[in-house]
Amino acid sequence: MKRFYAVLFTTLVFTGLANANEPVTPSTPAEKAPAAAHNARAWQKENDLIVGHIRNTRLAAMKNTSASIMAFFHDSVLTEGGFSPVWHGEYFPAVNGGPQVHFGIRCLFNNDDNTSSDNDLTIFANDLGPLVGHLTVNNNDYTTLRGYAGNHGGARFEFDVENGLHVKAWLVTSDSSALPYIPVTRKEYLDQARKELDGLKDVAIANNRGKVHIRSAAEQEAEKQAMLQQLRNTYSGAELEARIKVYLHNYMKDEDLLIQTIARDVAGFNRTIRMMDSIERNSTAQQMAQPAVVSVAAADFHGFEDGQAGSSMLVRMNTAFFTGGDDAAKCLLVCWRYNPEQALAGNIDRQLAENFNGGSLGSLLAAR
Repeated sequence: MKRFYAVLFTTLVFTGLANANEPVTPSTPAEKAPAAAHNARAWQKENDLIVGHIRNTRLAAMKNTSASIMAFFHDSVLTEGGFSPVWHGEYFPAVNGGPQVHFGIRCLFNNDDNTSSDNDLTIFANDLGPLVGHLTVNNNDYTTLRGYAGNHGGARFEFDVENGLHVKAWLVTSDSSALPYIPVTRKEYLDQARKELDGLKDVAIANNRGKVHIRSAAEQEAEKQAMLQQLRNTYSGAELEARIKVYLHNYMKDEDLLIQTIARDVAGFNRTIRMMDSIERNSTAQQMAQPAVVSVAAADFHGFEDGQAGSSMLVRMNTAFFTGGDDAAKCLLVCWRYNPEQALAGNIDRQLAENFNGGSLGSLLAAR
């Protein structure tokens, strides 16, 4: 399979597409897919979206890459089913001094009767935008990758979005050991989160010291005796004794009130700090070097979220990853967004699970 698509890709790069606005189908015996692949309908080509100015030679190279990506999914992955795909390329120049242009294809899957559905497939080069978020820890702005689901056979992501839709995504690179991001380790996260919680404790303590006025011992004792005298003037007998007992039981000096208030307001921070310390104390160095998968603020931390739906991984973007020509596809992000309630989506989802191989798609990058 890798050899076939390497040949296909090279052919597209040096000859271009014969007719860019026509459905792309194999045209020669060497390019024809296996017989089982002919169950899929032709993918109808729409006009491309081109944003900004992109040099013609660079645009042609990106279009060739997009066409070979489309052919890969048409011929090897989505080879059967009653759907009418409509696709187009999208091309964007590098912006704000960014190291790389980003481009790819967007495919909409219509129903068998050509009515629209909620399901689409996008494959974009050099763009992790659908996954990227941010989380601040101890005043450090970390990038997060949404829905991290592990790195077995390539980085995978899965999460829910609006309107009841679900997203599955795969990150493809030509070299699985080279990634466009560097995971933040558990150790770094715990160190920074603990510092943040210590700072939050200091703020809570300072706020309480500013609110609770500590009077002199003489002032406090005078107020206490005045209250006891008021009870004696108002009540007598057993009721007086009961009320004095309750008052003395609840009586608290200003210093003790401050201590109690501070303890109450920092209790949650202390519990979280103890949990963080326990995790670090009971983890090996190898475990602490694993990626920090966490989606909540440090004060809400309840443990790392590995395997939990929609969890995010903290990362730093690897600027050294995007080197070489800025028209090159350094990585591909495959995003399948679908409505789990629709039968059409179930058919496509099954084929992606059974037929999609990130290594084969990565060979297109390696071929360049």
